[in-house]
Amino acid sequence: MDTKQRILQVAREAFAENGVKDATVRDICAKAGANMAAIHYHFGSKEKLFMAVLTELMLSSEERYPSDMGLAPGASAQDRLRAYITSLLYKIAGSGDPQEEKLNKLFTQEFCDPSENFGVLMERFIKPQHAQLLGIVRELLPPGTEERTVQLCTSGILGHCLLFDNLRQMILRICPQISLDALGVEFVAKFVFEFSLAGIEQAKGFKGE
Repeated sequence: MDTKQRILQVAREAFAENGVKDATVRDICAKAGANMAAIHYHFGSKEKLFMAVLTELMLSSEERYPSDMGLAPGASAQDRLRAYITSLLYKIAGSGDPQEEKLNKLFTQEFCDPSENFGVLMERFIKPQHAQLLGIVRELLPPGTEERTVQLCTSGILGHCLLFDNLRQMILRICPQISLDALGVEFVAKFVFEFSLAGIEQAKGFKGE
C-alpha cells in the first residue's frame, strides 16, 4: 500500500473516531508512517483529506447500491424511480459497519452545513444524482409541465427519503415502529415509491394559483 492510500485508511479511522476538528495531521501521519508534509503533498490540507475520505465513502456506497440498481437499459421511468428510491434508502440505512455509520453522520453534517471544500462532492456526486432524479420526474409528468412543479415533486421525493436519515433519532423516540430499521428498506422504498407516484399524478396540471 502506497503512502497516499495509507494516509486515507488512517484518516478514515481518525475522522470516524474523532471528527474533523479533533483529528490531527500529526496523529494521522504518525499512524500512517508518513512525513508530516505528506498530507499537504497528496491532498493539500486536512480538510481536503476529509473530502477524499468522503469521496471514497460515496464511491463505495454507489458501487454497492447504484442509482439504477442494475436495471437494464431502456427501463421505464417508473422502474427507474423505484430503483432510485431503493438505492437512496439503502445508502441511508448503511452497511452496518460502525465506522461507516460515523462517517455517514459526518457527511450529513457537511450536507446540512457545508464547508468550503464540500463543493467538490456537490459537483461530482450530488448534482448529477439530483439531475438524474429530475429527469425521471420530468418524464413522469406531462410534456410542458412547469419546471417549478418538476422541482417541487423531486424535492418531495428526496425529502421523504432523507427524513429517515435526518430525523432518525426523532423517529426512534416518537414512533420507532416506522423507523427504517423496523420496516426494512424494501418496504419503505415501496411505500415512498407509491406515495411519490400518487403525488406526481396529483401534481399534473398544478399551477399553484
